[in-house]
Amino acid sequence: MNLQNLRVFQKVAELEHITRAADELGLSQPAVTKIIQSLEQEIGLELIERRGRRIVLTHAGHILHTYSRKLAALEREMEEAMEALSTVESGEVRLGANATTGVYLLPPIVAHFRHDYPRVNLHISILNTQEVIDEILNWQIDLGLVEGDPSRQFPELKVTPFTQDHLILVVGPNHHWSQHTSVLPEQLSRGELVLREQGSGVRDVIEHELAHLGVHIHPLLILTNNEAIKQMVMNGVGAAIVSAFTVRRELATGSLLQIPIEGLELHPQLSIIQRADKQLSRSAQAFYKYLQPQFTQTIEVTQKA
Repeated sequence: MNLQNLRVFQKVAELEHITRAADELGLSQPAVTKIIQSLEQEIGLELIERRGRRIVLTHAGHILHTYSRKLAALEREMEEAMEALSTVESGEVRLGANATTGVYLLPPIVAHFRHDYPRVNLHISILNTQEVIDEILNWQIDLGLVEGDPSRQFPELKVTPFTQDHLILVVGPNHHWSQHTSVLPEQLSRGELVLREQGSGVRDVIEHELAHLGVHIHPLLILTNNEAIKQMVMNGVGAAIVSAFTVRRELATGSLLQIPIEGLELHPQLSIIQRADKQLSRSAQAFYKYLQPQFTQTIEVTQKA
């Protein structure tokens, strides 16, 4: 069904007058009449009845008018969405972030972005790395912040490194390693570590790097939340390998202690990811360009504090 013909019918239905509708649309009366007749022939039903100079809608006409209004509203929504894509001043950005970046690095960046672009709506989900990748691949979010370089497994992703994380081993003050100057990698396999769930980027890095050394971990506990892991370890339940960004305050107060791991340095890449074939909106492009320099500034402040 021709959308332009529906627009003409909608105007006729609203004004209940063919001549007035023709005047508002800049068409001749015969042209409007022909369009209505064409719609009636296409549908196989009468849409209007003439009553003197005015017209009234038949039952079929009322139904078509209802749907034509819905189509008009959807068309306006589409136009507004397209307009949002062409401007940085409005629109929305859908972002998925792993816990390290989403909880500890992203908040001040979002505050600055909101100050500069107050009309852009940000939708942020805190997920593990695999969940962020899945959301990107399924077209659910625009950008993702993850641990590592997933393009090796998923070539359809565009990956932009923005900094390196620093994973460290921490224990509580009452843990039996608390007086150690270091531990050996093989000591980590003996039911000592509290780990994140499968799909966590931090866990993937830990298991991958230790496997290179012939060490396979049998975790003491598996938790899905960094804060829960910290609380367990602070209370003497095992040890954990976590991002240094997440325990800066606890190390400063002495509620957690860092223990070096002999011969092992863990510096995984933190990356911005997106689908390589996805055209970002102007607002998403602005947020993307905003991220890397702001992350660098945030990390420098964090490391000095």
